[in-house]
Order: sequence, then C-alpha cells, then structure tokens
Amino acid sequence: MSVEPEPAEAKVAAEHVARSMIELWQRAHEEVAPTVSEEQMRGLLALEREQADPDRIARDIGVSPSSMRQLFHRLEQRTLVRRVASGEFCLTGAGKCVLEATRQRRRQLLEQVLVTAAPEDRPVLRDAFRQLYGLVSPLARIPRSRSPL
Repeated sequence: MSVEPEPAEAKVAAEHVARSMIELWQRAHEEVAPTVSEEQMRGLLALEREQADPDRIARDIGVSPSSMRQLFHRLEQRTLVRRVASGEFCLTGAGKCVLEATRQRRRQLLEQVLVTAAPEDRPVLRDAFRQLYGLVSPLARIPRSRSPL
C-alpha cells in the first residue's frame, strides 16, 4: 500500500529536487566554463534556439537592453557569439561547444548521483523525473511575470 504525500510534503520534496538540480547545473558550469558568468551563460542559452536582437532577449529575460548589449559585446570578444548583418547575434561553434559540454558534464554528474540509488529505486526515480518534466515543461510557454521579486 503506497501512501500519498501531503501537498506540503510534496512541495518541500520538489524544492529539494529543484535545489539539487540547480547545484548540478552550477557545478557543471563551474567545471566546464568557470570564466563564463551566469549572466553570460543565460545569454548563450537565449541564443541557442535562434539568432536574436539583444533588445528582444533583454525583454525576454528581464534585463535592460544596454546590459544585454554589453553582455553580447563581451561574448563576442570571447568568440562565443557573433553579430550578423542584421545586427542580431548568433552562437559561434565555440558558444555551442560551451553549452553542449556543460550539458554533457551535467549528465555525467547526474548519472554519478543516480548510480548510488538502490537498483529498485532507479525506475521510480526515472518515472518521477519524467512526470515532473511533463508537468513543468508546459510552464515554459507561459509568459514570465515582470515582478521584481
């Protein structure tokens, strides 16, 4: 007989999982690209899907357009992005490599964590991650709040 967790317990458990995943991401980022700031990494991620104008990305991630242009200028100096004829920016091969290497390291770290789980718990964890992903991924399409908090 399984016992369903209370909503408060589920919320605390989800916060622990989120914090753990953030720690994995940060550790992978620090190991792969320690000289790329978190803001620069967000800029690279924003360009991953398509080339874009700094002002549009600034609106999307909630920073000032001048800050975004400065950030892209620094990334351009590091050859992680390049400006195209339209004035937009796109990732370079080096920028794509930074993102992929960070993801690969994050996968390795997560795998190291998961192999420590008891064999009978691994399918449960896999299913829980899939279910959580299914619940969270639609939220990516909901516009962000412009709240300062």
